[in-house]
Amino acid sequence: MATLTAPDGTQLVYDACEPLSPRAAVLFLHGWSDHAGRWSGVGERLRDAGFAVYLLDQRGHGRSGGRRGYLSRFSQLLGDLQAFRRAVRRRRPELPQILLGHSFGGLVALRYLETQPSDPLAAAVAASPALALATPPPAWKLVLSRMFADLWPTLPIPAGIDAAMLSRDPAVNAAYESDRAVHGLASPGAWREIQWAQRAVTTDGHRIDTPLLFLLGGEDRIVDAHAARAFADGLTVPVQVQWYAEMYHELLHDPQNEQVIADIVAFLATRGVA
Repeated sequence: MATLTAPDGTQLVYDACEPLSPRAAVLFLHGWSDHAGRWSGVGERLRDAGFAVYLLDQRGHGRSGGRRGYLSRFSQLLGDLQAFRRAVRRRRPELPQILLGHSFGGLVALRYLETQPSDPLAAAVAASPALALATPPPAWKLVLSRMFADLWPTLPIPAGIDAAMLSRDPAVNAAYESDRAVHGLASPGAWREIQWAQRAVTTDGHRIDTPLLFLLGGEDRIVDAHAARAFADGLTVPVQVQWYAEMYHELLHDPQNEQVIADIVAFLATRGVA
């Protein structure tokens, strides 16, 4: 475990999985309501493939500071990610950096790629990026959310994530439900910022100049994999899409996740970092 300080002073925590002679650094961003510890097995698998892996607890999640379930400004996450990159660079300055974002972390990663062209990455991977929900909320819920985003932006509301939709592995879903580090909240203020980011990412895709791999599950019932595929198809940079027809949302926690890891490594090999 290591710590870093975000631009606004918030203390952030990350874990490291480092082989003896890594070929590149993979920076991992988890999803909403989640935490880095749930992905330690993924870090170990990528480490065994020769990568140094760094898994960040995003602000408001896991061991990092910040109010649970609340997000003041989406741009704070981009500043956090830049600080995370600098911390990893100080630790391993010789390694090219690769960004791997899952779900909400994929949304953060894509927005970062659109807004930080002065600090390029070797490559990036978006796993089930949250560009849109698989099932949009009803209109009345959206109206109430907009109202409370102004009146009570920090109001803690259950996020409503159905654990059974995460993975085809029941053990993964059961562990998620019993994990006390999963906060399970989404405030109106956070939802407003996430919606803003989804619109911004979709609009500004032309700004991305980093080679990208999209990992998408055909049976994802949490985010809209088809929207992510359409976004990927519209990009002008080198893009590869891996579509796993029978997989759910958490591809890297699927019973067949060895194939997903292999696809990541193969993609990175085409970029000269594997």
